[in-house]
Amino acid sequence: MRGQDTTRRDVLKLGTAAVGATLLGSVAAAESAGWETVTSPVDASLNDVEQTARNDFAVGGAGVVIERTERGWRKVVDGGPTGNGSDLYGADVTDDGKRLWFAGASGAIGEYDVETGNLVDHSAPNDVTNNFVDVAVTGNADEANVYVAGDSGSVQYSFENGATGTWNGVSVGQGAGINAIDFHGVRAGHLVNGNANVFATDDGGTWNRIGVADADVSLYGVDSNAADDVWVAAGAGTVYHYSPDAEGTPQWVPEKVGEPTLRDIEVTDGEGYAVGDSGAVFDLSGGEWARDETPTGQGLAAVIDSADNDVAVGASGSIVATNPDAEADPGSGGGGQSGDAGRIGRVATQTEESKTLGLTVENVGDQSVTVDEWALETTTLVDSIERSGAEVSVDGTGVADSPDGFPVDSEFRSFDAAPTVAAGETATFEFGQYDAGNVALTVDPVAERPDGNYVSATFAYTDGTTETFFFDVTNVNS
Repeated sequence: MRGQDTTRRDVLKLGTAAVGATLLGSVAAAESAGWETVTSPVDASLNDVEQTARNDFAVGGAGVVIERTERGWRKVVDGGPTGNGSDLYGADVTDDGKRLWFAGASGAIGEYDVETGNLVDHSAPNDVTNNFVDVAVTGNADEANVYVAGDSGSVQYSFENGATGTWNGVSVGQGAGINAIDFHGVRAGHLVNGNANVFATDDGGTWNRIGVADADVSLYGVDSNAADDVWVAAGAGTVYHYSPDAEGTPQWVPEKVGEPTLRDIEVTDGEGYAVGDSGAVFDLSGGEWARDETPTGQGLAAVIDSADNDVAVGASGSIVATNPDAEADPGSGGGGQSGDAGRIGRVATQTEESKTLGLTVENVGDQSVTVDEWALETTTLVDSIERSGAEVSVDGTGVADSPDGFPVDSEFRSFDAAPTVAAGETATFEFGQYDAGNVALTVDPVAERPDGNYVSATFAYTDGTTETFFFDVTNVNS
């Protein structure tokens, strides 16, 4: 499995609070009675899925990264970390859940900030451009240990958050391609390769074979929970478990749970899932494996077992979940915006009799943000969309005003007193009233610029970066 250790799962299972956007063994899944199909924003195969401190994310073909938000799954990265469209095969998340790392073809490695939406490219470490099939990370954001496994049989690793010049490489298993890697400690974990071997490390750089003796099927997924607690997903519906026997000596025990090849496995405290070909999902509960009914025949490549919504992803963009209506965050960077900063995210939108425009935002970064300028824009064909006697206020305090109103013309204007929003804090921006005549707009907050009429509000920060929030104009009365 491309997974996390038990402590990290416990932290991430606490979940994330959804913030609503207003106008302007035996089958025993506790979360739901069964699996349901979920609408996917992509057709490309999804190869891995991870739960972060903000939302669930999946990665896949053509370098796509998608996120489960309060408005459903949406694409947040297209083309991968380099933009060249290399397929992404594996993903993992830092211990604090704040960074999603992913790896793929032609040496692709990316680090995605799930709070701000910022993407850092770490591709081709030491000029290595092999296909990376999986990644494991330990430690917190900005100080992670990163381990990237390749189809050439090598592991590229950095103990300094993937910084240039900090990567090392080691060949494991005489060059056989690695299929999956997972860590249970800071520098301790396991991997499986194409020769049906499992290797272990306790220092992140030295790997020793620990099995599987006489394995007659291929090994595809690994879930490393401890030095002596390892689960492996394999061909022909086989699961291997490495654990102490009655004498305390770790042994490999195979169990055939079904027929389809299994691609991924996640087990915590004796409960979990294995997924694989033909839409197969096997559920471990009470020490017994049983097959769940699923609404898809597509091959499933990865699964996460979370507190309120289990998710599996696979071929042709397929997504199935046990509780698709579970709460989710508005999205990385707050959702409903564009720009190169990702510092402020929209929490809610307010209107008053369809004539005023305001929005509540949250500073999703770890430093305070000062908004120097703002601009409003609209595509509506109504000349009188100007604000007369308008005032811009933040939490009731005026920061800009004009007796003649502010034209909605996309021009940046300075605040009289630039507002600062502290890290983790929210602020409400009220942009005053539309022309006091007969003009009334009905708007909905949207994640991207609409094809039709819209209103947008853009903030410019002290370093020159910007954030734009879009509102779909659903009705114009004049």
